[in-house]
Formats: sequence, structure tokens, C-alpha cells
Amino acid sequence: MPRVILFREEHSRRVMVPEVDFISAPGVSEPGVHRLGGPYAMLTELGLFSFHRERRCFRLESVHPGRSVEEIRDNTGFEFDCPDRVPITPRPEPETLSAIRSAIRSDIAETYPRFRRPPCGRG
Repeated sequence: MPRVILFREEHSRRVMVPEVDFISAPGVSEPGVHRLGGPYAMLTELGLFSFHRERRCFRLESVHPGRSVEEIRDNTGFEFDCPDRVPITPRPEPETLSAIRSAIRSDIAETYPRFRRPPCGRG
């Protein structure tokens, strides 16, 4: 997979930990070990991060509307790079939302049954 994007709805210190007990797929390899893959980005309920292989860390790329960099720092148990000015994540275009709520929802309904349920009051 050339671009693995991690999706984690819950963004808290409980899940965004500095160290884990078990690694199923490394994000980076030790010097001299060549492995393809690793994360490209991570999307959470609070923001969007990119992953920098050379620095071995995440970088905050944008903060979702209504959230803040301080909230992300308070809810993250590890250090991450952060630019001086972090943009707000743009809202999806109406065409994108329409595709997600129709064709895409239908295509992934069997694999992701919770996704097929419309959000409160939406079709």
C-alpha cells in the first residue's frame, strides 16, 4: 500500500499513546531494514496529520472546524510537529458529500454497517 491513511474517530490520550505493547505493522523500520508502506496520514475527530518517515513523527496539517490546536495537544499522548499557523480543515464540497451519502455508502454498507446508517435526520 503506497498511501496508508489511518482513521481513528476517538482522539484521546487513551488511544493516542506514546508507546504501544504490540506493533502489527511498523510505521518506520530500523536503519538497514527496508520495508515499504507505513502511514501516510492520520485522520481523527480533531484533525488531520501527515506522517514524516525521516523524522519518524506525525505533523498536524489541519484542525477541524470548532476544534483547536490546544485541544489536540491536550488529547494526544505523544509529541507531534506543529506549524506556527495551522489551517482549519476545509469542509467537503456538496458533490463529495452527496457521493459519500449515496454511492459510497451503498458500496461499503456490508463491510461497514454503521457507516450505512444516516447521521441524525439525514438521508
